[in-house]
Amino acid sequence: MLLDVLARESPLAFERYMELCLYHPEYGYYARGNLPSKKGDYITSPCIHKIFGATLACQIIEIYELLKKPEDFLIVEVGAGQGFLANDILEYSEKKGYTFNYLIIEPFSIIRETQEKTLLKFKSRMKWVKSLEEVPKFKGVFLSNELFDSFPVKLIQKNGRKINEVWIEIKNGNIKEVLEEIENDRILEIIEPYYSFWKENYRTEICLRIEDFYKVLSEKLEEGFVITIDYGYLRQDYYSPERDKGTLLCYYKHRIVDDPYFKPGEMDITSHVDFTSLRELGEKYGFLNIGFTQQGSFLVSLGINEIFYEVSERSWKDMEALKFLIFPEGLGSSHWVLIQAKLKEKPEKGLKGFSLSNRIYLLYTT
Repeated sequence: MLLDVLARESPLAFERYMELCLYHPEYGYYARGNLPSKKGDYITSPCIHKIFGATLACQIIEIYELLKKPEDFLIVEVGAGQGFLANDILEYSEKKGYTFNYLIIEPFSIIRETQEKTLLKFKSRMKWVKSLEEVPKFKGVFLSNELFDSFPVKLIQKNGRKINEVWIEIKNGNIKEVLEEIENDRILEIIEPYYSFWKENYRTEICLRIEDFYKVLSEKLEEGFVITIDYGYLRQDYYSPERDKGTLLCYYKHRIVDDPYFKPGEMDITSHVDFTSLRELGEKYGFLNIGFTQQGSFLVSLGINEIFYEVSERSWKDMEALKFLIFPEGLGSSHWVLIQAKLKEKPEKGLKGFSLSNRIYLLYTT
């Protein structure tokens, strides 16, 4: 059982606890085959309607043209869920006369089996690997939808004049938090402009592991674009004095749970993304920051309203799905799209997805 695994490592940092709860190869949340779906613990845009993937395909086609149609063009996706996004992108691209090759990074065989069933008709164009390190160098698009929110995070808390890291101890099946000294100076560098305004017991998260991911990605992507879709904040909003309980969220049977120790390994644990950090990491590892906007604006810029009539039956259910993807009441304003690129030449014009709104300047504010 996972609790026994955790107890053997006790005491352990919350970051390690979150990692084991989500990614333990036997008892972790994803090892159990948990995936986003309308019946699962949580839902993502590709589960809502195929129009999401079809609209993203339009952006990928534009990128393919911008890169001058390389023969070895490849779409790489990580965190692909049931494979709906890949299927919808390939299906719509084919409808428009483009046959792209697609690679999915998936460490869990139980999830890969589900993806293979979803993508059976595109079998000849699909490949799978277990990690980013296994991806060959490529030109094309690196795509993720709600990936970085599931990266393990450091959990920190203000204690008097100190900032401590949350660790946990497990004794007799009971989980207890303990506060330890922060050993990584990078944490203090990130929060330095903000923590003096925090009240006592202010709690928040910092994700340091994304940097290793960017480093490897920069080595793999020779030329192309990185499309990141996720929910999150600018750094100054992330560490606002009013957000004193942080952004940590747990999902269990379609409801939000505020206790990350409630069902270890049986529920999803997430934290919002610090998009300022992604901007900084992009620049550090050789990427251009091309555009940043809310999901609703991005999809409308790409013509989702017109694509809707191509790929849907125009039913009431279809219309409600469209609204959920683009309206603020759904995922239209909570989710953001960040596109970064590694290019031999700076593009002459902006991408269509940012034609209505490009708020990249926000990532440079403090």
